[in-house]
Parts: sequence; structure tokens; C-alpha cells
Amino acid sequence: MSYGFIRVAAATPTLKIADTEYNAENIINTAKECVNNGAKIVVFPELSITSASCGDMFLKNSLLSAARTGLKKIIDECKDLNSLNIVGMPIANNGKIYNCAVAFQYGKIICAVPKRVISKNESRWFTSGIGVDCETTLCGQRVTICDKALLISENTSLSIAIGDDIKRGKFLSEIVAIPYIFPELTTYYKNLKSDLKSVSRINNSSIILASAGVGESSTDHAYGGASIITENGDILCEGKRFCNENCFTITEIDTDIIKNERAKSNLEFSNGDCKTFEFYIKTDKEFYITREINPTPFIPNDKDSLSERCEEIFNIQTAALIRRLRHTNSNKAVIGISGGLDSTLAFLVAVNAFDNMGIDRSNITAITMPGFGTTDRTYSNAVTMIKSIGATFKEISIKEACLKHFEDIEHSAETHDVTYENSQARERTQILMDYANKIGALHLGTGDMSELALGWATYNGDHISMYNVNGSIPKTLAKYMVAWVALKNEGDIRTTLLDVVNTPISPELTPADEKGNIKQKTEDIVGPYELHDFFLYYFMRYGFSASKINFLANCAFNNKYDKETIKHWLTIFFKRFFAQQFKRSCLNDGPAVGIISLSPRGGLMMPSDISSSVWLSECEKL
Repeated sequence: MSYGFIRVAAATPTLKIADTEYNAENIINTAKECVNNGAKIVVFPELSITSASCGDMFLKNSLLSAARTGLKKIIDECKDLNSLNIVGMPIANNGKIYNCAVAFQYGKIICAVPKRVISKNESRWFTSGIGVDCETTLCGQRVTICDKALLISENTSLSIAIGDDIKRGKFLSEIVAIPYIFPELTTYYKNLKSDLKSVSRINNSSIILASAGVGESSTDHAYGGASIITENGDILCEGKRFCNENCFTITEIDTDIIKNERAKSNLEFSNGDCKTFEFYIKTDKEFYITREINPTPFIPNDKDSLSERCEEIFNIQTAALIRRLRHTNSNKAVIGISGGLDSTLAFLVAVNAFDNMGIDRSNITAITMPGFGTTDRTYSNAVTMIKSIGATFKEISIKEACLKHFEDIEHSAETHDVTYENSQARERTQILMDYANKIGALHLGTGDMSELALGWATYNGDHISMYNVNGSIPKTLAKYMVAWVALKNEGDIRTTLLDVVNTPISPELTPADEKGNIKQKTEDIVGPYELHDFFLYYFMRYGFSASKINFLANCAFNNKYDKETIKHWLTIFFKRFFAQQFKRSCLNDGPAVGIISLSPRGGLMMPSDISSSVWLSECEKL
């Protein structure tokens, strides 16, 4: 099972100008090496059989004939390869010469696609392929030359764009193969990558680009042999340029991602007036992927992008809160501070909002509410943070109120069950709501998206607020955001914030251990948040099945969690995600910060009584 992945290669063999026999041999050797590494689609550079810098020799019958002989040799030598191969060559037909890409598989030529965008220099030899739809004979086969060719397999579709044809606009296919050649001029490669990312994103497609390199003429330019593979606007991999041997770049394209993005877009991807051709992809019995799967998909890999992401999200949260404060004509806020991650992030957002509005920080009332499970570490961090920042500090213990409540509902305080825990959460929310009413303030919620996904919130307790700035922040990202703010500060506040980041995640609703440390650790109960955020991302972002999410998680976490552990928590994720929808159906307002949102007002429209049987049955089969 390939889980929607197709391994592809962009190949850049060494060439000699007009030496078709030499070039054919290197194409064959490179194709075989790509297939030995599992490639199912292999793309070679523009005019790769002859080389692209032959100049006026393209007008000579000897070279045109030699190109056909080279193609015949390549097809014969590659007929047993389990791959679709695309090579470049000049083809003369009806008195015209076309710069073509020839697609073949299992000894059969599928079609030839002519280059459409011809430069002034190229027009000296080649005719534009716009509107061309004719037949010719190649290697003893009748072959269609068609500028609107769409290659279709059971799993995906592919089109071919030669050189700057990639800039012509919309592509119907999920994969676009680009045989290319370009001179290595300063900034050109950088601009090319930017163009490829843009076209790939706009078309919700993957691009395989192979450009001519070593062996092309150095009379006026140098050629680097670029090889790039993209997916939905992201560069999956790029090969080394200026390589002095046969090279190729290989990775897997996830066609499920492309299909999902296309299903959500407003673009029309019908076959239109394209002429369709069939090709085949045979999946290997033992499938594996070589591309890296990021275990924290909500978090950018590089530090600069992560800092930029944190700043952008922080600004979104701040702007949303400012708008809500102004709408409610409020210059005061109330927030519960536990010394944990989520309340800290919400508090920092509130401080930033008040600073931007020119309102004194003392107008933020930060209330710490010690309970039966509050530890010295979280209490100390909460108090230090509130006082260091300059908010109004208030402490209200919930112990006596909860004990009275237990007495009223005839519940033993020694029974540490869901009633014991939820009573504390609801008492804290009552205090925050009522105190906000008393002083005419906005009560800020603190719960994050990971908790909402798992339903890890007390209904009508921490589940409710007057406005929640954290509702679209996953737990894994919240840690980085608090650390990001910490590193922008100095002194006690920086030390405190970094300790908050390193504190075990806990609601602290059951008593601490004998040493006064946190005993109730959330991740021991519901599972590691890094796993649940991973599951959430691929389920909500791309709608992947349980089996594919499980496969990806095993790739991403293979050195950290075993297969049974991942299966167990994936099953828990789906059980909780569906069972807890009723809490999200009445979710309070809060800003979305990314593509994924669980808000019932457009983020996730799902009935509260939906069945999870389809997904749980998939989990059982893992």
C-alpha cells in the first residue's frame, strides 16, 4: 500500500553536445538507477538526447535522425523498467521542427509534447507547439504530438511543460513534469524556485523539474543541472547543481494532499479540451518513504520562520482582542492565571493588547485560584509573573467553596473522581465570570485547540469564557510562543516564562505527590500532545484516513514511539475527537490564526451526535 505516495525523480545526466549515443547511454544508466531507488516517474532535461545547445545543428537531418536512433535505444533498454520516463529531443514533422518531450513506458511511446513558448533565438530552429495535434512515426510506432496532452493513471494525472511553458497558467494535472534548460545567471535560480512554488501553489500541483547541466556548451553561459521537486507550493527537495556525474533528485509526492487541496479550491480541474493518454504505476510490495515527515507540523523547521510565525500569530491574537475590547467598550480584563502554559500565553496577549491600546496594565486583573492540586512551582510562577508584569494581582482560594459544594451535593472530598475535578474547574470559572461582571471587565478564556480537539476541558468550566484568544493555538505551538516572548524579555519575567514552558502540563485538580510535585499529568492520561497535534493536523488539514495518519506518524516518530503506542493514542484521539464535539458546538468567540480551526462557525461543521465507527474500525485494522 502506497498511501497516495508516488516516488518521482528529476534526473540530470552528463551530456555531450550532439553526441546522441553518449547521451542515450547516460540517460539509460540514470533511468535504471532511479528505478532501482524506487522511482515511478523519471523526468530528464529539455533536449536531453541531443543536448540543448546544438545551435544550427538542430536544422541538420543527421542530428535529427541520430536523436531518433538514440530514443530507440533508450526505449529498448528501459522497456522492463517499472517507470514512466520523459526525455527531451527535437522532432521533425511536416517540414517543421519541434522541441519535444517524449513520454514512454514499457517499450511504448505514450505521446510527444512540443514546447509552446519559443524564444527569439529558439525560433531560428523550432516552431511553437501551440495548437499542434498531429501524428508522426517514432521508433516504428505511431505517436501523437499534442500540446494539450494529459497523462492519466489510476492514481494520478500528469502533464508536461517544457521550459518557460510552466508560466503559461493553469494545469489540469496533479503532477507537472518540466524538462528545462536555463543559464546560471545571478538570482535566476532563486527567482525560478519562487516561480515554481507560486505555480505549484496556485495549481495545487506537484512539479518535477530537471534542467540541463554539465556537458552543455559553455560558449556564452554555464549550466548547473538544477533538479527541483515541489508539492502544493513547498519545495520537497532540490538536487546539487554543477554536478560532474549522472545525478538525480528523488522523493515521494503525496497525491492525497494535492487531491484534498483541489477538492477545497474553487478552481475547475476538468479535462477540458485536453487529449488524454493512459500510463500505469505499479506499487512495490514493500513500500516506504524517503521524504522527511515533520513530527511537529504546526511548527516551522527553521528558527527564522518559527520566530516569524510566532510574531504573526501573537499579532493576530492581539488585534482580535483589541477589537473585542473596543466593541464591548471595555478597558478592563479578568483572567485566571494557573502558572501553566495556556493561561500564561493568554495573559501575555492581554498585556500586549493593553500596551497597544495605551491602557495601564493594572486594568488587567489576574486571579490565581489555588486548589487541592496546586503546587508551589505553578503558584510561585503565577504570582511572580503577575507582579513582574504589573497587572493587578488577586488570590482567591477555591478550597472552602469546593468543600461546601461537595457537602451540598453529598460528594466525598476523598473521592477524586470527575465530579471532584470538574467542581473545581467550574468554581474557578464562576469566580472569573462573576468578578468580571463586578468590575465591568471582559473575562478571557485560556483553553487551546489541542484541548478542544480532545475535549480536555470541563463543560461550563474552563470550556467557557467571554472571549478566548487561544482557541486556534495547538499545545505544541503554545510552548514555542511563550518561549518566544520570554526571549524578548530579561530578568525575573524571562526566567519565570521559561520555567512555565518546562513545567509538566496539568490541570492540577488532584492533590500533589508526597514531595509536593505535580501528580496529575495530562499527557499520562490523554496521551502526548505532540502525537495528538500531529493527528489533528493531518486529519483536519488534509482529511487523511486513520491508516494514513498512522503510517505518517510511524515515519515521523519511529525513533520515539513504537507502533502499538501510536495506534493506541490514535484510537484515543478519534474516540475523544468525535465524542467531545458537543463542547465545540457551543464554543465561545476567538480568532482563527491558521488554516485549521475547530470553531463551529466555519472551522468545523459537524453534528455533536456523529458516529466515529468509520474511523475506529480503521484503527482496529492497523
